[in-house]
Amino acid sequence: MHAHRSNEGVLPALRRPEGETDFYFVEADDPEAAVPRIIGLVKTRIPRRFGLDPIRDIQVLCPMNRGGVGARSLNIELQAALNPADERKVERFGWVFAPGDKVMQIENDYDKEVL
Repeated sequence: MHAHRSNEGVLPALRRPEGETDFYFVEADDPEAAVPRIIGLVKTRIPRRFGLDPIRDIQVLCPMNRGGVGARSLNIELQAALNPADERKVERFGWVFAPGDKVMQIENDYDKEVL
């Protein structure tokens, strides 16, 4: 329901839901408050509520790359909370990758056959 409303350009109802739902609006006034809430939701609250694995079953989407709650910052924070790198890590392009990390390919390289 809420996804359909968003697709139609209608703001979802942000009040506390009644009964069973899988949509919750969690307010934060600034990135410093938002990041720990996101980490808590992904690591503890959502898995406990819905019986999900935080690494395998949950994906965090955000509309931007930069900033305190952008993809780059959240990736670092989520990796530290859910899948901290041990000795089996790879460092490339200023990033640390560990087994179990989620990686999203966002650009094709036809010369290297990366599609």
